[in-house]
Amino acid sequence: MTPEVKGTVMYEHLLYKGNPKNRPLPKVLSIKDISKILLSIQNSNAYTKNKNLKDWSNFLKIRDITCIAVCYICALRPLEVCMLRFEDFDLKHSLLKVRGCSNKLKKDRIIPIPKVLYQYLKVYLKFPRERFWKGSPYLFVSMERPHLSSKRIEVILRERALKPLGLWRSGEVSTYTLRHSRASHILEKQVKENKVPDLYAISNLLGHSDIRSTTVYLHTDKNYMEYLRKQIEI
Repeated sequence: MTPEVKGTVMYEHLLYKGNPKNRPLPKVLSIKDISKILLSIQNSNAYTKNKNLKDWSNFLKIRDITCIAVCYICALRPLEVCMLRFEDFDLKHSLLKVRGCSNKLKKDRIIPIPKVLYQYLKVYLKFPRERFWKGSPYLFVSMERPHLSSKRIEVILRERALKPLGLWRSGEVSTYTLRHSRASHILEKQVKENKVPDLYAISNLLGHSDIRSTTVYLHTDKNYMEYLRKQIEI
């Protein structure tokens, strides 16, 4: 992953009325906080309440860890994660299809699968598909329906990680925060490597229809502010 960022960066909301220029500055978690979130789910006792369902408890825990990891690593919207199917993963070419039916643009997009994601998929997909997925084509299956809902992912993040870690403040951190954090971390990495920020690459990853929606991340990155300062010094 990208180099660790110290601290949790929080920004006040600005008035947003649908215009990308007025879009609120996204709240961003550090990479250290992201690691803590995944570890908190791993160490959660909530999955071991019923010892008679230990194998299912292990499956659900790994499912939830992988789900949150995908939210962050691929910077997907919650519904895009819910709608992921096995067939959307082209592991031979390391490509992932994000379905347009799961986002407001209604357009499919193809993104590379980051190498770090494989360590989560490898563990998750070891579970027998016939037993645990029971014919569901969706990657993140639910015990009640064919796939997880975006609301359920929010509950997993809140109850298994944010609250235990003391990161929960109503309305401030959500699954969208993981997406915003990933975009900010990619930008930060570019700046640290003395590269000109490639907003088009980030925009394509996020599936933005307007590059102006992506420029908001420039204002959340302290390293970019220092980069900009050096550029304007005479």
